[in-house]
Amino acid sequence: MSDWSLAIDFGTCFTTAAVRVEQAGAASGPVAAVAAVEIENSRYLPSLVCLDDGGGLLTGRAAVQLAAQWPERAEQHPKRALLRQPAVLLDDREVATVDLAAAVLARAADEARTRQGGTAPARTVLTHPADWTRDDLERLVEAARRAGLDAPELLPEPVAAARFHAADLRAGGGDGPIAVYDLGGGTVDIAVLRREADGFRAVAVAGDPDFGGRDLDQALFELLRDRALDLDPEPWQRLWSDPAPAAAHQRSQLARELTLAKESLSKTGTVYLAVPGYPDRFVVQGGEYRQAVAPALTASVGLLERTVARAGLTPDELGAVVLCGAASQTPPVADLVAAWLGRSPDLAADPKAAVALGALTDPPAPAGTESDSDSADDTGDEGTRTAAGSVRWSVAHYPDEVDPELWF
Repeated sequence: MSDWSLAIDFGTCFTTAAVRVEQAGAASGPVAAVAAVEIENSRYLPSLVCLDDGGGLLTGRAAVQLAAQWPERAEQHPKRALLRQPAVLLDDREVATVDLAAAVLARAADEARTRQGGTAPARTVLTHPADWTRDDLERLVEAARRAGLDAPELLPEPVAAARFHAADLRAGGGDGPIAVYDLGGGTVDIAVLRREADGFRAVAVAGDPDFGGRDLDQALFELLRDRALDLDPEPWQRLWSDPAPAAAHQRSQLARELTLAKESLSKTGTVYLAVPGYPDRFVVQGGEYRQAVAPALTASVGLLERTVARAGLTPDELGAVVLCGAASQTPPVADLVAAWLGRSPDLAADPKAAVALGALTDPPAPAGTESDSDSADDTGDEGTRTAAGSVRWSVAHYPDEVDPELWF
């Protein structure tokens, strides 16, 4: 039997994967090593899928490169498409959104298998937003089946992030409840979890499927657009209306530069953006970007506040508030959370990969507790499965108020 496990965090903008390998250890037993999978020398595989000349589905750098030339052949956000519609039109061909998701999952799984000598994983864990319905999860499982991943286990993304944080020796949250604010490319997910002897008990979860890092990109785009239109509207209008391949490539390149600029604003106060048709670069200051994104981010932190309140907790009772997800490093996020919390939140050691790594990480037991083997063996109703490690969770729809008997 294979001695390794696979986890895939299928994201709106990027997908990450991790493997867990059971290695021979000391007399106390085997030691598990968990590591992110590198695909094309990066931990972060673009989720974009593009139709090639022969009708096949490309992923990774090849897809990104082709999409820059033929944007009509690409689905930029297959995860969102999976939830919203059964098929999309790529160029003149209708493609099932389940197949788009399957292409991304298959690429991640194939890379992991290659690094494990071509063997299949003993188990596979797929993460998902906390508020996905049973129908949403069934579509994800069908995509996994088409990718050659049968009977995957499912785990909510913020729960995986909490486990990763709890096992991180740098975490200072102790054994208190953990709140997770997971701001990905397309969604924000919140979970409040209590530590128990054999894992975490979720006491409240929530999510917004229509807000994420791409919306922050859009805010920066609108800042740039307004500045360009004020200076001279003609080059901007020509850039966005020209159907020629060269213009399509320029638009794609500008979109990538906007994403990089957004990330740069977390480390520097000023970014410079060149726009075709304009002789000089446009300057965007960090302060004006913060002002532009503050309303949406404030609303997302309000969701965190309400979720903690529904869990029956105050900010002072939380052991930690963990920030993860690709967009969690956006400058106002930590400031807004800190203003509510009264102290600085914890940024996950690897915000983008924390979910995939956490899906295969066993959280340490709280100090002075022992696992309750009788409880661990009770899997509850037929909709409950056993996920990685010694924690339990349910694949049922997670409402605003979570049954306190559901275990994660």
